[in-house]
Amino acid sequence: MKKLAILLIGILLVSVSCKKKVLDTPEIKDFPEGKVWTVGQLLDSLAVAPFRFDKSYHKDATVKGYVIADETHGNIYRSFYLRGEDGRCIAVNRISGSDDFVVRIGDYVGFSLYGTIDTTYFGLPQIQALDQNPNKHIVIYQRGMTDKVQPREATIDEIKAGAFLCDLVKLKNVQYDVYEGLTYANGQTAASRNLSSCDGGAIITRTSNKASFALDPLPSGKGTMTSIVSLYNKYSEEWQLLIRNLSDVNLTGPRCGEGGEIMELPYQQNFSASFGTYMPYNVLGDQTWIIDFETAKMTGKVGNDYLANEDWLISSPIDLTGDNVKVTINYLARYFSNFSNELVLKISEDYEYGNDPTEYSWTDIPFEWENVGDWNTFLTNEVAIDEFIGKIVTLAVRYVSPAGSCGTIEIKSIKVENGVPTPPPATIFNESFATSQGDFTIQNVYLPEGLNYVWAFSSEYSCMKASAYLGHAFESESWLISPSIDLNGYASALLSFEHAYKYGANHTEEMTLWVSTDYESGLPSTATWTQIDIPTYPGGTNFTFVSSGDIDVSSYLGTGNFHFAFRYTSTDAAAATWEVKNVLIKE
Repeated sequence: MKKLAILLIGILLVSVSCKKKVLDTPEIKDFPEGKVWTVGQLLDSLAVAPFRFDKSYHKDATVKGYVIADETHGNIYRSFYLRGEDGRCIAVNRISGSDDFVVRIGDYVGFSLYGTIDTTYFGLPQIQALDQNPNKHIVIYQRGMTDKVQPREATIDEIKAGAFLCDLVKLKNVQYDVYEGLTYANGQTAASRNLSSCDGGAIITRTSNKASFALDPLPSGKGTMTSIVSLYNKYSEEWQLLIRNLSDVNLTGPRCGEGGEIMELPYQQNFSASFGTYMPYNVLGDQTWIIDFETAKMTGKVGNDYLANEDWLISSPIDLTGDNVKVTINYLARYFSNFSNELVLKISEDYEYGNDPTEYSWTDIPFEWENVGDWNTFLTNEVAIDEFIGKIVTLAVRYVSPAGSCGTIEIKSIKVENGVPTPPPATIFNESFATSQGDFTIQNVYLPEGLNYVWAFSSEYSCMKASAYLGHAFESESWLISPSIDLNGYASALLSFEHAYKYGANHTEEMTLWVSTDYESGLPSTATWTQIDIPTYPGGTNFTFVSSGDIDVSSYLGTGNFHFAFRYTSTDAAAATWEVKNVLIKE
């Protein structure tokens, strides 16, 4: 009897072993010669319509690639993800729930396409295997190809732009927005958790309640996350990340903005939701940097008051490595009179995070700020900081508003990275009228008795101001004429300025722009002048400055004696007030 029992146990063990082997090994060892599709070709076919491989001439159709995610930990449900030999990626989904896929991360496999559908599910491209045993589609050529399944570094913005759909990516400097008391999923349902980058972007991680780590607590720190990029709904663009296993989650560092930890290149901070790794520091005044309109914003203007302030926006320490390093700022600036005093990019080698910046040494960085005429035009400028390569430094934007006059700055992002700045457009001519009328001359064609001037410099508003109203309106004509400008050697020339007016009767006739190539001096009648259109005028109901818009004067390239003039006219029935500043000609 004992011998019989042992024999029966042995048979049972063999049977169990055989059954396990069937599950772990595909039914076929190799595919016959036939059409080998790339993943890219499958994805391209989806641009037309879903494609079913069920004809006789599809029997030998296959696709090859590397498994970058499998079903092992339960969060990749009835699927695995394949990175093709062409580097593009697709999901492979089993309709039947009878068997797991036998493939594992790192396998180099072939997959028979016959009897499958190449389709999308709410925007997610996938190969659907319809068989009861989908493993009969698979040949495993080699296991453990870890060098072929490494994650690709990506940003949240790049993911949402569609660059990594179905691929394995690695995000740096990310953290869960809310984590206290939360697990990856709920006991009965899947869950979405909001993951944010220190540069301001956000995306969700989606975890099934069937995942082996579903009830593990969310990590509280910041760090890296490796995951599969998925898309639930292409119409609402619900991008999501699928975690393969907890070894892909390394969120143990200090949270964004905490501790001033040393940042590595590339280091980008977006200010769409928070200051992130930057710290605002108030030196003077009651106003401070705030997050507003998805930017870091600072102004000393409160209502109709212009208040004195000094406020800094300070980065975490940055380790500058590489051959070239540049700083790129995406910003909007308005109403600044003197950037060299009021808005300065600074860098320090000895600043200690969290302390008063005025107690440390700072070097000014020659960043080119520029005023714009509306609240929608954001500019992007770059500057090199190569002289600080090999050092750990701190960047800061220092804002100063004098009492009675102030600008407003809104910064969308600051990025420090390796590279050489793109040369900015050449500045051909620049006059802000911040402190004087500069080299402009005033020629009064008709100055009526009772007025001493029409055009004059306004120190109160840092502009040139024209008005023929003194108790009542006067008839007048006065020109504000630029110095001679050499337009030789440039590829193009765009003229712009900021202006404001009020009280006019017909602004397009009373406030006009003229150009000349033969003016020397004296009254404008001594030369030939041509009127050119001003694209944008202010509303005329208040003294809010707006940009004129770019005025193309490229047709005057090649002349060494280019003048432009602001012509003001009025009648004894109506006399406007016209204010002009920040005049610029750039290539």
